[in-house]
Amino acid sequence: MSQLTERQMHDLAGRLTRLAALSREANDASTAEHAARQRRNAADEKFAAEWAETVRQYGEANAPAWIESLRGPKPSIEVTA
Repeated sequence: MSQLTERQMHDLAGRLTRLAALSREANDASTAEHAARQRRNAADEKFAAEWAETVRQYGEANAPAWIESLRGPKPSIEVTA
């Protein structure tokens, strides 16, 4: 390591502390984003299952609109007789 003055060492310590804090912030945001993605996927799966059951029992005209750009392709609906 090169010879640093006391002022440079103090500045470097401050920079390293800020970098560590920013790294923790980025990691926390990434963790929160991953958890939100998991919650969204679980909610989408539940919605699709409930929507399909509603369509099976009451018909698509009585179910909320399926918005493919938001939900993806409609789930397959098996009608049992």
